[in-house]
Amino acid sequence: MEAMRVAPKEPPASTAAQPPTPLDASSLTPALMQSLQLAWLDRKLPSSGACACLARLLACNATPDELPIPASFPDMLRHDSLRQYWKFLKFLVVTYVGMWLSREFAKKYGSTWNEDLDMEEFVDHHFWDTLSDVTLIYIVGRLHYRRGVDCANFLLPFFFGACVWELIGKNPQLSKNLSCISECWTPLTYVVFLSFMALVLAVLGLHLYKMWKDSLLPGRLFEMLLIFGLTLAPVAGNESFHLHHWTWAWLGALVFNLRFSWSFGAQGFMVGMYANGIGIWGRDPVVY
Repeated sequence: MEAMRVAPKEPPASTAAQPPTPLDASSLTPALMQSLQLAWLDRKLPSSGACACLARLLACNATPDELPIPASFPDMLRHDSLRQYWKFLKFLVVTYVGMWLSREFAKKYGSTWNEDLDMEEFVDHHFWDTLSDVTLIYIVGRLHYRRGVDCANFLLPFFFGACVWELIGKNPQLSKNLSCISECWTPLTYVVFLSFMALVLAVLGLHLYKMWKDSLLPGRLFEMLLIFGLTLAPVAGNESFHLHHWTWAWLGALVFNLRFSWSFGAQGFMVGMYANGIGIWGRDPVVY
């Protein structure tokens, strides 16, 4: 019996416990982006680590995307379409609250705003148009594929976009019609405007590059041309044409719709700028 006893085997060296590998500072940003991307896609994250914790903080929703419907309710009430309606409702609330906050911020820190725009005026002349805009952002901007917007990944750039325009708007020349550029704009106006547009174009270029890498470029280019063709092309040649910042922010929110977390943040910034323009001036037409 003693001879038949087998000594326990030693664990292989490859499976032996290894000390945790310290995080290289040079890889912090890539590791954070990878963790944030996994959190945004609802995949399993590492159970520990600073990057995973920060990613959870940025991607965690204030309210769950899944409605807390009891299991005893009929299956039709627990269908995925209800989840989409709930996410759309959250997007509506965030956008319209952003419009209100933008107006309050402008009253305190901004230079000018439409003092005639009250709740009655907004409901009578702007509500249905803005509801159409927001619905198109949700659909064409592919927010139905994303997490709900009530997370820091969207809300931080959203509120930044809703407020930063007032700091830029302290320069009144930026609000002038395009036909007055040569007469009204100062060198500082050109620097501010061109720097901001360079940043927007850089983000757009990054989107085009990722679309090309993922073999999405032909379809998305056709989509962009269709959007711009239906909205701006018919009126762009009019001498009274004025590209409000709510207009191009709305167009940017339609285009910045990739699956990456940085694209989600860029879309949040554009929606915030759209909310800023509507909340302060109303949905003014692009041709007067």
